[in-house]
Amino acid sequence: MKRMMLILNPRSGKGHALRNRKTAERVVAELGIVLDVRAIERPAHGKELAEEAVRSGLERVISAGGDGTLNSVAAGLLNTKVPLGVVALGSGNGYARSLGLPLDPEQGFRHAFTGEPAQMDVCYLNDIPFLGTAGIGFDARVAHAFDKSRSRGMLGYARIIVKEILGAPPMRVVVKANHETTEEKVLMVVFCNTREFGNGAEISPGSRPDDGWAEVRVVRKPGFFPLIRAFVQIYTGKADKSPYITNIVTRSATVWQEGTLAHLDGEPVEVGHEVQFRLEPKRLWVVR
Repeated sequence: MKRMMLILNPRSGKGHALRNRKTAERVVAELGIVLDVRAIERPAHGKELAEEAVRSGLERVISAGGDGTLNSVAAGLLNTKVPLGVVALGSGNGYARSLGLPLDPEQGFRHAFTGEPAQMDVCYLNDIPFLGTAGIGFDARVAHAFDKSRSRGMLGYARIIVKEILGAPPMRVVVKANHETTEEKVLMVVFCNTREFGNGAEISPGSRPDDGWAEVRVVRKPGFFPLIRAFVQIYTGKADKSPYITNIVTRSATVWQEGTLAHLDGEPVEVGHEVQFRLEPKRLWVVR
């Protein structure tokens, strides 16, 4: 009989993950799987639980929550052969959407428990791992504001985006990648292993988490009306058509920024002015 661990985040998606615990237990009862259910209680707890699952010889670890939950759980499975199952129960679910995984909870659990794993690339910002996207500038400020906000979900996120984008000053950055250096004022710099932030916002339509390459998207701030068009392009998969986005395909980059904030898979962090980015191929087994 197969033994697996399910790691839930009670905060994800307004408690959506916790409410679906019974769904998971019903599915494993049908499949004949022994499931150890755990809840995240503090920062980095997901990593600790995943490491415990590896030590205990469990066959699979399932993350039920958002991209931040997934990031924490994955950190405990890097460079192991224990696959990570992804059940998208967060606010944005950018990684699951980018992989085309089921968004319905029951279908998501069934796929996570029974699907075939494949090796995925993992990226790092100042040696901190992330799976989907990381960024500095505007999107980092949004992540920090959202983390402090009591309002969860897409509506709360949208309010913060509007507030931040209208007042966001351009930020000077120096980007070094592929033996070239560029300096300019930008809205944000996004490091992409997958195509979207979440909720269908595709910042890098060509990004794939298993191709051995990352895309560094240098985004300049448009005027008001071009800004509206830029948002439409991002939500319709046409960001590559924007004249305000420069794409750098690379496995490593160094960026100096005026600010000190960043986000990794939507989770706010302080990284300082000097940002070191790298991609390491095939470091994580993920159920596709």
